[in-house]
Amino acid sequence: MPRLIILGAGGHAKVVADSAVATNQYDEIAFLDDGFPTRQRHLDWPVIGKVSNWQEYANQADFAIAIGDNKARLSFYQELAAAGQCLPNIIHPTAVISPYADLGRGNVIFANAVVNPGCIIANAAIINTAASIDHDCTLADAVHISPGTRLAGSVNVGKLSWLGIGSTVIQGISIAENTQTGAGAVVTQSTNPNLLYVGIPAKPVKAID
Repeated sequence: MPRLIILGAGGHAKVVADSAVATNQYDEIAFLDDGFPTRQRHLDWPVIGKVSNWQEYANQADFAIAIGDNKARLSFYQELAAAGQCLPNIIHPTAVISPYADLGRGNVIFANAVVNPGCIIANAAIINTAASIDHDCTLADAVHISPGTRLAGSVNVGKLSWLGIGSTVIQGISIAENTQTGAGAVVTQSTNPNLLYVGIPAKPVKAID
């Protein structure tokens, strides 16, 4: 069985590693984190170098990018993909992924998440614990769907967007690039880019980088 090297060793990385263990596909898991060499372990697994040292392990392992910041995660994904590295989807075995959904590379899908038929998930996305992506949704690169978030059918989520925990998006809505929603937001109208939306119904409250 192959080795998995995870970039980043924060809380999100714990869930990536735990999901990878649950797949029974890896006999060795290790982290790269900028806390090295002060940090030597992360739960049961070794920290073996800094994130920038990934080239030392090129073509020797699968890679997962466990970095919550969407822009940073996409940057590392593009760097590793351009170098021809293996970036599998890490999918917890309790997640339900329709065989009629289309997944790119480098995505992580956690326990009890659902991705229904007709969905297109691009690359480097996070579909977090118990999130639900209903039929015919499209998620662009480096999207983060937080725990318990619900997308109704035919929702489009633009690149780098982050839907906060427990958000709800009604059917047919377009979430623009680099949109964020606050916890529990209910999105009933399509959004504009580079804005944070909060409330029920969700309204823009400030610009974001």
